[in-house]
This record gives sequence, C-alpha cells and structure tokens, in this order.
Amino acid sequence: MVIRVSEFEREVERLRAKILDAYGEAVSELEELEEAVTRWKGPFKFERLYHELEDIVDDLEEDFVEVKRRIGELRREAERRGDEGLRKAVDELDKLLEDKVKEFNARYEEVVRRIEESIPGLKGRRAHHIDVILALPHRLARIVTREVGETLKEALEEARRATEAVSTVISSIRLREEDAMVIDELVEAGIFRSRSEAVAFF
Repeated sequence: MVIRVSEFEREVERLRAKILDAYGEAVSELEELEEAVTRWKGPFKFERLYHELEDIVDDLEEDFVEVKRRIGELRREAERRGDEGLRKAVDELDKLLEDKVKEFNARYEEVVRRIEESIPGLKGRRAHHIDVILALPHRLARIVTREVGETLKEALEEARRATEAVSTVISSIRLREEDAMVIDELVEAGIFRSRSEAVAFF
C-alpha cells in the first residue's frame, strides 16, 4: 500500500488527535467515577469499582492498540520511502503514545488513592483489593516499549521477589468468586504467571 506524502501527514495528524482524544476521554471518565464513588449508597463495593475502572482501561487500550498498529504500518512506509522527515513524524507519534500511557497510569493511581482516602474506613481495609485495582492499567504497557516496559518489568520482578519470599507449602484455599475473577484478570493481563503466584503474592 503506497501512501502519498500529503495523505501520510494527514494520517499522522489523525492518529495524534485520536491519542489525545482517547486519553482526554479516559481521564474525564476517571474523574467522573471518582466523583460518583462518594455518592454510592450502601457498603463500599470493591468489585463495582474494579469493573468500572476496568471498562475505562479497556476502552483506552482498544484505542491505543489500534493507533500502535497503524504507527507500525506508517513506520514501514516511511522506511520504504527512506524519508527521514516522515520517519521522524512517526517517532514523535510513537513518543506521544508512550507519554500518554505513562500520564494515564499516573492519573489513574492518583484517582484510586484519592478514592481510597475519601471512603471512611476503606484505607488499610482489604488493601490487597486496592493493589489489584492499581495493577489494572499496567497492561497498557504492552502497547508501548522503552521506559513503560521497563516499569512493568520492575513491577513484575518486585511481585516475583515477594512471591518467592513466601513459603512453598502447598495448600488448597477457598476464594470468593469475585476474588477469583480478579486473580484471573491479573494472570490474563500478565501481571502474574499463574493463579498460584497471584494468590501467594496476596
């Protein structure tokens, strides 16, 4: 597929706008959720918070995966042409995507921490649930490389070290269904290698 230079530049601009729009929408949804949580009636539901945050992360991931795929196609086209200007435009786009993933992860953690602070009696109670919620956006790191990938590697290493520090006694345990779902999510997202590793960590 051959793209004319003007079309190439328009596509770069379209993708830049898509990155910024997807990021802005995700941050806006985070802030709306933070505001809504304080109005939830009845006992605080970690599972509800987890699923609402998961939806926000899933939507952003879907948009960013599509952008990353398109960036790869544009990079191959720029290299085929041997055009340094086009290659630089693609590199800048890739860097913008990486920056927005890092910014989103930081904003996400801030919002979760503020929610934790704002709910009476939540801080310290079932802290492992908050850790699971905080781990959700790490799967966005699969989309980008360099520093974000390194951050994920460090987090996984830390989790692995903590897991290895736990004794290796084999035991069957019972988990509530929602806890098992969260454990499966973490394994699927690549945060832990297995259910056993995730359970040992928590």
